[in-house]
Amino acid sequence: MTGALVHRVRREQRGAWFPLLVFAAVRFAAAPIVRYGQGPCDTAHGGLGGICVNSLPPAMWYWPVALLLAYVAISWFYLRRSARLGLGTRIQPYLALGIALALLMAADEAWTAAHPGFVAELHGPGPFSLFADTVVSPAGTIGLALLLLARIERSWPLLAVTCGYLLTMLGSGVRPDPSPWAFLPSLLLQGGVLLLGGVVLGLLHRAQGRSAG
Repeated sequence: MTGALVHRVRREQRGAWFPLLVFAAVRFAAAPIVRYGQGPCDTAHGGLGGICVNSLPPAMWYWPVALLLAYVAISWFYLRRSARLGLGTRIQPYLALGIALALLMAADEAWTAAHPGFVAELHGPGPFSLFADTVVSPAGTIGLALLLLARIERSWPLLAVTCGYLLTMLGSGVRPDPSPWAFLPSLLLQGGVLLLGGVVLGLLHRAQGRSAG
């Protein structure tokens, strides 16, 4: 009896479908910003990975601002849901990590713009460079925060979605392509995984609620 009650409480506390849908919208909305929001590159330093290092164009500002707004929306959702159900989810660590990663990404962008020569010398192939680029990337910050949310909600479906998302992120990589839309397939794939995961988790939560009722 106690085990069934604990399981029901945990099920009611889960709401990860909403963050997944929010982040899917953030990913999709980035397409025109990334395509048309790049600034001119400094010919003395060039660009790193197709991104100019001598300024902070709109494309660089988009991600920190969009992610912070996303976490504001997620906070509102969980607080409203907690007030309605009378059940709170320990969401504070997830929000703290997500916001910290977004700020770290913003600081990295600012440092890159202010020290192009230093960054160009350090940037190169290697496990540390790959790890650092992944952690401070928009896709990486979303994935790492979702891993913590899966732990908080003890949700195996969310963990599966997050792992699939991270695999698509790591598998896309950076390939030489002169097209200005070269980034679009990986962005759409990652956003699609988040969207599909959010829809599936939302339907699963609704079906479980009906069966329990």
